Amino acid sequence: MAEDWRDKRNQIIGLGDNSYKKSYYPQLQEKIAEIESSYSNLINLFNSINDAVIIHDENGKLYQINKKAKELYNIDDADLDNVTLNDISSSRNNLDFIPEICKTVMDGESPVFDWILVKYKTNIESYVQVSLNTVMWYGEKRIVAVVRDFTERMKFEMELVAAKEKAQEGDRLKTAFLHNLSHEIRTPLNAICGFADFLSEPSVTENERKSYISIIQKSSTQLLSIITDILTISFLDTMQERVKNDKVCINEVIRELNTIFSSRASNAGLLLHTKTPLDDAQSEIYTDRTKITQILTNLLNNALRFTSDGFIEFGYRHKENNLEFFVKDSGIGIKPEFHKKIFERFTQAEISISEKYGGTGLGLAISKSFTELLGGKIWLESEPGKGSVFYFTIPIKLPLEKI
Repeated sequence: MAEDWRDKRNQIIGLGDNSYKKSYYPQLQEKIAEIESSYSNLINLFNSINDAVIIHDENGKLYQINKKAKELYNIDDADLDNVTLNDISSSRNNLDFIPEICKTVMDGESPVFDWILVKYKTNIESYVQVSLNTVMWYGEKRIVAVVRDFTERMKFEMELVAAKEKAQEGDRLKTAFLHNLSHEIRTPLNAICGFADFLSEPSVTENERKSYISIIQKSSTQLLSIITDILTISFLDTMQERVKNDKVCINEVIRELNTIFSSRASNAGLLLHTKTPLDDAQSEIYTDRTKITQILTNLLNNALRFTSDGFIEFGYRHKENNLEFFVKDSGIGIKPEFHKKIFERFTQAEISISEKYGGTGLGLAISKSFTELLGGKIWLESEPGKGSVFYFTIPIKLPLEKI
């Protein structure tokens, strides 16, 4: 820019290169010094503007850019002769729009619009607002573009929107959870209270009494399980849940669960299989037995709840430095869009499923938290109508790693 100005000046006063320094007109030299000082101040002002400023013509040829424009567009003075406005504009926008908008500016309009800018030679995107106007540049009418970067503001607004949507979704899920929890608690509680009253009736036979007691016991177990889940979530929220590492024979855990769930599976008309590829000694690791059992119990309960016919299989396989557990069923399956959501608290795949099959929606959230506490991860593979397979890993810890 400085060389352009001096060339113009020398042409006006009729001097050759640097010949103005030899001028015998002191007043002219003073004026030249004043102009140079003013020009230096103008450049400093031009570069201090916090918005990008680009001077170009209606064909997109660049004439001058300030410091902020160099940063925003990732260009420098050397690029001015090599690139045009189209080169430094975003490929995500309609570039045919540029000649049209430049024409309207030259005709006297001053448009303002938003633009998605992709930095020159990079794929970094910025959200900008562009204001266009005209300016006289060395006696020629040019276009001046003032470009304001509001990327950070846009990101902040998007984060606010996402946070609002998440909060609204959280409120909706909590409302559904409380409604469902109320139903889940009332069902066994009503059974306990109702059949307890029946026991006091003098006309109750011995067989009826045994039946009522059995119902009360099952309902008490169900109610205790719900309360335990709620307390567990509370402990996890307050980070009071601790991991207790002891030597655990995984085969023994699988056998115990198989004994517990085999009668339930049989009553539901389901086949229950286990898979334990290691012998008892090989399956011994240091981990938290209670949490391993709880994770598998939650997954097996879900498999039983959502499988009406077919089979359930559970077990583990040795994979690198982990034991990879699995619970497989031939149940209703889960849509892909819910594969991550169902591990969130208070969430089930769909409200209609919650209403039909019951459950608090806490089991998988607890399983995920326990798995992560033990140093593993949990995921699933599932399609609607084709069953589900839930996986989780637990690191194999040897005696030296016990502490």
